[in-house]
Amino acid sequence: MARGPPPESAGRCVLPQFVHGGGSATQQVLFLGLLGVLIGIVYWFVMVAVAARLRTLLARPRSRRRWELTTGRLFICIGIGVAAAA
Repeated sequence: MARGPPPESAGRCVLPQFVHGGGSATQQVLFLGLLGVLIGIVYWFVMVAVAARLRTLLARPRSRRRWELTTGRLFICIGIGVAAAA
């Protein structure tokens, strides 16, 4: 029969494992949350910059044709791989 945690650890089991018991849990969780938000913001700025660059690159007919050929071949290879695995 499964048993829960012992009573002496009842206060510690609600914190995520990346929060230390030595400092303020609230400050640690807030810091990690803000860090996650900042990483997300930087990620999206990079994605927008890459998308803008791709847009200007793919506006040229020659580059767009190469892109379509490359992605088409990639999809064909993925399809062959899936068919071979089945």
